[in-house]
Amino acid sequence: MATGKTTSAQMIVPDVWADLVQAKFKGKLVIGSLAMDDNTLVGKPGDSVRFPKWRALGEAEELDEGTPMTPEQLATNPGASATIKEAGKAVELTDKSRLVAFGDPYAETQRQLGVLIARKIDKDLIAAAEAPGGITVDASDKPLSWKVMVEGIAQFRDEWEPENMAGIVIHSLQRASLLADPNFISADKFGTGAVIPRGVIGQIGGVNIYVSDRVTTTPGAEGKPDTYNALMIRRGSLGLLYKRRPIVENDRDILARTTRITTNVHYATHRMDDEGIVVLRTAAGQPDAESRNDSAPKQRTTKA
Repeated sequence: MATGKTTSAQMIVPDVWADLVQAKFKGKLVIGSLAMDDNTLVGKPGDSVRFPKWRALGEAEELDEGTPMTPEQLATNPGASATIKEAGKAVELTDKSRLVAFGDPYAETQRQLGVLIARKIDKDLIAAAEAPGGITVDASDKPLSWKVMVEGIAQFRDEWEPENMAGIVIHSLQRASLLADPNFISADKFGTGAVIPRGVIGQIGGVNIYVSDRVTTTPGAEGKPDTYNALMIRRGSLGLLYKRRPIVENDRDILARTTRITTNVHYATHRMDDEGIVVLRTAAGQPDAESRNDSAPKQRTTKA
């Protein structure tokens, strides 16, 4: 049995806090939930990492009877280098703030630490998705609609398959235009027994739709509407490597009668496939009559 004085320092067990912050952090990731998640950097030295890419095999060859085939080597390109980043946040709570507060300052601190770290990683993943060399469909004079998405689908050429898409991420101000689109299927219509991933509001063309206000917003020029970058993301196109997942540390200042709580995470982000992400630059608003009358192919609701 532990003896001695009980202070607020005993109320914060760093390992337990780290688990709670991690849970809230995972729950708030939107783009991060669509990225490849890897821990292979943990324990390895260095402040940068390379994201290798698979090289494509050559075309299939015609064979002559009895002639053995020549194996082709499956290899990777070294890929681009990404710098490992550190993100964190610190909070200092006075003893009095805990005593007079309405609610639980500790629980609120845990919640906000998780949310802020998640938003930072999502923001960096969006920057990676929109990095130079990618594919952009400029429909900045139109609201988001199935018709605009068809232009994005065309960029995937013969590799478009709804089952291979991680999802489409839109800004909350683009949601209204999708809700008005007859081709959109809201999540409440997925049917009994459907497994709905966290953050999914529905589907269009058989692909899950996620909402995140971290997507890039560009103020419009004089007389022009603001534009929003929706992201069509194929599986395996975004990479998120952790050097160290979020940890929580605390320190007690007995003179000031305060408790400091910090969290930090080390990670790297990168676009793994330049042809696996399409940026749809559109305006907010309702789709026009022509867009509403366009019919999508018969959709099937995919389960997670």
